[in-house]
Amino acid sequence: MSGSVIGQMIQNLQGLGFFAYVLPWLLTLAVVFGVLEHYDMPDSPSARGVIAIVAAFIVLPVGNLIAPFLQDLVTGLIAIGMGALVAIIFVELLGYKAGEVENIFMAHPKVFGAIMIALAVLVFVGAGGMDLIGVDVVITSELVTLLAFLLVISLGVWFIASEE
Repeated sequence: MSGSVIGQMIQNLQGLGFFAYVLPWLLTLAVVFGVLEHYDMPDSPSARGVIAIVAAFIVLPVGNLIAPFLQDLVTGLIAIGMGALVAIIFVELLGYKAGEVENIFMAHPKVFGAIMIALAVLVFVGAGGMDLIGVDVVITSELVTLLAFLLVISLGVWFIASEE
């Protein structure tokens, strides 16, 4: 796994304790905050945030014990979810409709077009297409790790800040 940039990135994150400590911490923070937010207790949103942060820090010392359980749990859920998604995609591609619902590919053509273009670009770059056109891009594992970490943080902040 260490031969690729992504493999090196994962080893860097694992060496930093990201999977054993940071992810269980973030999960605890999100779940506790979500439950408190759902039940509107306590009345102060800042108090909810403090309680969620404290609960997350309480979980931090036992993160290395929780991480294997969470990894197995999430792996199983992803396998089930991916199977369901593949089945739904095949049903959608065949054009079947559930009642009066419009086909998802027809309802959002721009989104699926952008996704397909992004996937095509990633496949092109991953297959060595940049060398083919004469562009030399040096991407280190540390840069990829940093960019992925910043992307996750940005998405988390955007998700929390958005009202919908």
